[in-house]
Amino acid sequence: MKICVVIAWSFEVLDGSTWRVYFLLKELIDRGHDVIVLHASEAGADYTEKNFGCRTASAGVEINRWDSYKKKIVSYMKFVIRASKIVRKMDCDKVFGISLVNSLPAIKHRKAEKIIMFVDFMSNYFKYAHKDGMINNILYMTSRFLERYAVKKSDKCIIITEALKEILPPELWAKTEIIPDGADTQYFRPGKGGDEVRKKYGVRPGDYVIGYQGGIESHDGLQFLARVSPMIIKDIPGARFLIAGRGSYLDEIIAILKDNGTYDSYIFTGWLDSSEMPGIMSITDLNVVPIPNHPATAPLITFRLLESMAAGVSVIVNDLPGIREVADETMVFFSNIENREKFCNDIVRIANMPTDKIEEVKRKAREKIETLDWRQIASRDADVIEKGSSRK
Repeated sequence: MKICVVIAWSFEVLDGSTWRVYFLLKELIDRGHDVIVLHASEAGADYTEKNFGCRTASAGVEINRWDSYKKKIVSYMKFVIRASKIVRKMDCDKVFGISLVNSLPAIKHRKAEKIIMFVDFMSNYFKYAHKDGMINNILYMTSRFLERYAVKKSDKCIIITEALKEILPPELWAKTEIIPDGADTQYFRPGKGGDEVRKKYGVRPGDYVIGYQGGIESHDGLQFLARVSPMIIKDIPGARFLIAGRGSYLDEIIAILKDNGTYDSYIFTGWLDSSEMPGIMSITDLNVVPIPNHPATAPLITFRLLESMAAGVSVIVNDLPGIREVADETMVFFSNIENREKFCNDIVRIANMPTDKIEEVKRKAREKIETLDWRQIASRDADVIEKGSSRK
């Protein structure tokens, strides 16, 4: 079967959705399909051709994750226009695209069956950080229309949670298939790392390390941890905060910490390669997943949760419907991160919890995530692509 996979981003850096498509591509090739991958950049296409041995194509567009969101929107629009023209001319039986920017070109093929995937709906992000303003409302309305249009024009749409599916109009639900995100349980596993990582980042013996990994935008919720830091340090004198990430909201986070006097208790590593993340997690006592209760984030799962579960790190998460679909109280610690007192008290309670209780929760989390290893998820995704819809 000839299958076109549309993914703007390169596999040179594995984070977010590139993990999922990386394993899906391997699965499709292993099943004997003739796969061609359409990337944004020539470098991304060259990397995939070299490492996977499949055919590739490029839209000739450079996309930088760290550009301003306005500049990224321009780059994405350019990619969608160019990629759509390329997809229309491709000889393939199936076309697959993940997220809006890749789904829009995928649905442009006139004859092939179109399978798309959404791990979130970007339209709702415009309503969280920038709630007012004509330009932002235009972006929200436009992206929401395009998301629904993409699902309508697809033959099948993979969605990661029931909660995310329910954002769509009910008349589109029949097209959806629920398959959650996962983690690489061979890569993220308990005890990978050690003393060298502690030395590198100045983590002292006896420190209680509260960690965060990932992007730093307002919808990621790191500000909720920053605001309760003084309360945490008061009750956990050895608390250190290890932040591995980068984003446009970092300056606001630092301003909060300097204002409340806790900046010196924070260690900022900057953005790290995925190869360094298991080591970071190995010295972390408690990972925080503080995404807020908002339509942009409430239906999601987040990779930082799944990778923490795989790495054997205790996790405190906001009690949200998307997360509830993959984890319960036996695997993670739920809280209300927008309630400062409760959030702080829950962190302190976990820090003082008996070791055997902590280990039992981590064991249950690991058991669960082993059922969501990326290789199993890739197999399920590939099954959907092969089966497709019921159209003749």
